[in-house]
Formats: sequence, structure tokens, C-alpha cells
Amino acid sequence: MISGFNTDIEFEGTVYHVQTEDKGLSSRLIISLVYDRGTILASKRVSYEDLAIDNFDEKVLADRVGRQHKLICAAVRAGRIEDLKGMTAKTAAVGRKASNSNSTIIIQPVANSMPVAVAEIDPPIPAPAFDLPFAHPAPPPAPVVLAPEQTVDLHSSYNEPVVDVDIIDEVSLPVEAVGIVTELSGTERSTHTKLGLELLGDTKFKGGDKRSVIVMICRGTERRVVSGAQIMIKVLGSSFRPVIFHATSDANGLAKVHLQMPHFTTGRAAVLIRALSGGEEVELRRIVTPA
Repeated sequence: MISGFNTDIEFEGTVYHVQTEDKGLSSRLIISLVYDRGTILASKRVSYEDLAIDNFDEKVLADRVGRQHKLICAAVRAGRIEDLKGMTAKTAAVGRKASNSNSTIIIQPVANSMPVAVAEIDPPIPAPAFDLPFAHPAPPPAPVVLAPEQTVDLHSSYNEPVVDVDIIDEVSLPVEAVGIVTELSGTERSTHTKLGLELLGDTKFKGGDKRSVIVMICRGTERRVVSGAQIMIKVLGSSFRPVIFHATSDANGLAKVHLQMPHFTTGRAAVLIRALSGGEEVELRRIVTPA
């Protein structure tokens, strides 16, 4: 038995495995199989009954096995997988038809002659699974000399990149139908002179924190600073007594207050900031999370 060949060939993202082997003198067949992840896609069976048994030459058989393997590999590299499948199915059908039509022929004796024995005709040797249009492996392609700025796409006869394009229907509008409109078009901004209270910096509070907060007192849409405003900061909670802090805004409408938040792990709490100026009052609330 001659050792076989195994080759993996990649074509368009699929790796095909080609296997060719000699089945031994008992079968006298060279079999090539094409696999895709364990599934047989095509097969080729060639008999070497023509090789004499008495003067058997293994070198001749090895050359046939190698040549058949190269032919199958060349077909796979050329992308002829479907052709190989079709030829395999066609040969299998021909083999079944030949098997069904095999019969025994009886030769009738001729007058005044001895009886003739009944003879059976051996079934014909199945034809190869497929015959490729070339008898030898295709010669390797001639080397291609590229200019420095050229590129070659191995899967296309063009050197253009593949680009996914979203097609958008173009709609033409008359000039008079297009206008520029601002977000505030037709809307008059309201103005007021109400007292305002703003908390600057980090506005998140947590139980047990010791930190300083800056409060700004202003008035109206123009945010005019208010000096001398009375400010009270009260920390209220369901699990502790209220804590109160007092301050007055400076010439820039600012007041810096040093807070000590009560420590608590359960219940709810909040910070209430209230400012009073010119008989007008405004307040702001923030939640305090447990420690």
C-alpha cells in the first residue's frame, strides 16, 4: 500500500481538506476525498487494475496517487467545488444503473455440437467519479511584477476597494422653501426681578460629612448679586435632631458656610437652605444620603 496525501486548501473563507490514498492490492483503487469540517463533499475513485500483479511497480502507482491528488487540489483552488459534487453524484447514479442492468447470458447450443456451458459476464469496472478537463496539474502562474503604487486583489479582476454605501434618495427643494429658524424664533424671553438662591460646587451630601458650601444670592434674570441677605441652613432627619447654621451674604452675594452633617445609617434626611432679603424669601432643598 502506498502512503497517501493530505492537504488543506482555503477558498473564499472555507478550508477544504483533500485526502488521497491507495486502498491496497485487494481493492486496487486510488480514492480521493474532499472534506468540509468532517463532511465529505466529493470523491474520485480510479482503478489501477491495468498494473500487472506479477511485475508490480510501486513507483508507477505512487506517481498515479500523487498526480490524482494534485488534480483534485487544483480543482479546489479553482473554486470548482460544485462541479466536483455534481460529477460525484452523476458517477454514483451511473454506477447504480450499471449494477441494476447486469444480467446472466445463456449461450444456446448449436445443432450437432456439444452443449456449451452457461457463462456470466463480470460487471463493468465503474468509471472514475469525475474527469477533470486537464490531465496534469496546471502550471504555476507566471510571477507578476507590480509598480510601487499598484495593488492586486486576489479575488477580483479589478483593483478597486470594496465599500459599503448607504444610498440616500436626493430631494431638491425650491429656494423659497428653505429658511433659517432659531430655537427661540417667535418666543420672547421672560424677565423677572425675583430673589434667587444658588448652591455652588458639589451639591451631594452624605451623613457624617464635614465640608464647606458656598451659597450665592442674586436677583432677576440678570442675576444681580444681593449683599446682606440672611441665610439659614437647616439639616433635618428622621433619626436625629435638626442642626441649624446661619450666615450673611457679602458684597458679591456669596456666603461660605462650614457644615457638619450628623452621622446616620438609617432613615431619611435633607438640607434646607433658605435666604431672606427685602421681605422676600427663597429656599432650596437637597437630599442627604446615609453614611
